[in-house]
Amino acid sequence: MNTQYLVKTAHQPEPGTPLFINKNEALRIGRRYGDTKWISCTAKMTGVTGWVPEQIISRDSPDAKSGTATEDYSARELAVKAGDTVESNRELNGWAWCVDEDGNVGWVPLEKLDNKSLK
Repeated sequence: MNTQYLVKTAHQPEPGTPLFINKNEALRIGRRYGDTKWISCTAKMTGVTGWVPEQIISRDSPDAKSGTATEDYSARELAVKAGDTVESNRELNGWAWCVDEDGNVGWVPLEKLDNKSLK
C-alpha cells in the first residue's frame, strides 16, 4: 500500500556514491549507527560502503563481520524541498522509500515528512 506524504522539511543526500547491493551479495559488516538498526556495510564486489538496514543482513555467524544481503537494496537518498509531494511504498527504521512527482526515487527521513492522509 502506498502512502502520500507532504515534505515539511528539505532533505539533501550526503555527497558520494550511494551503496547498491544485490540479493545474496557478499558484505563486510561494520559498526552500528548509534542505537539504531542501521549497520555500516561494504559491498565486497565494489568496495562501496553505506548504511544497510539490519533486517536485510544475513551474518555468516551471530557476531560475524561478514555476511550477505537477503534482498536487493539501494542506499540512495532523495533530494526534496519543503512543499514537495512524494509517495512511499516502504518504511524502514525511520526512513521512507519515496518517489517524487518527476519519478526520482530514494530514501527520505520520516521526520521530514507529513502523512497527507492525516490532513
